[in-house]
Amino acid sequence: MKFIDWTKYIGVMIIATFLTFFFHEMSHWIAYELLGYDAGFTLNGASVKDSSIKLTKAHRIITSASGPIFTIIQGIVFYFILKKHKIIMLYPFLFLPFIMRLGATWANLFQPNDEGRISLDLGLNLYTISTIVVVFLFFLVFKISKKNKLSVVLNIITFIVSLILLFGLAFIDSKYKIRFV
Repeated sequence: MKFIDWTKYIGVMIIATFLTFFFHEMSHWIAYELLGYDAGFTLNGASVKDSSIKLTKAHRIITSASGPIFTIIQGIVFYFILKKHKIIMLYPFLFLPFIMRLGATWANLFQPNDEGRISLDLGLNLYTISTIVVVFLFFLVFKISKKNKLSVVLNIITFIVSLILLFGLAFIDSKYKIRFV
């Protein structure tokens, strides 16, 4: 790719990162609201507004699963788009769900996140659901990389920039806690 193409590609990655996180967290918020809770969300978190409210196990599973379900659907949709059309500029919309859930799996070390909470609520090992989700999303990325002959260099750069964007977004969210609702 030429410099201008890389510039566009990284611009698309920034947009893909923002949209992936935004709709992931919005999905959690929708689940809370549909279950009758007054909730809100930021770029990297969603929760009920009254922290004294304790959710039932079923409600914890539903609200925890809603974000990853959206993210998995995003990955599947862009997998099929990229399978039919080799539009490299859309690749970040497949890659970001993988990186996001990989980062979330790592974050389980510090505090159980979506898949980690579901695993624990189901009596499984903390990493069971996370591993299944990450392996599935990696499989989609791998298949498209092979089918569309995406270079190792493109994948390495996409990986590195995605990590920078993921950590940057998490930092911005922790520092500013910009609430959408």
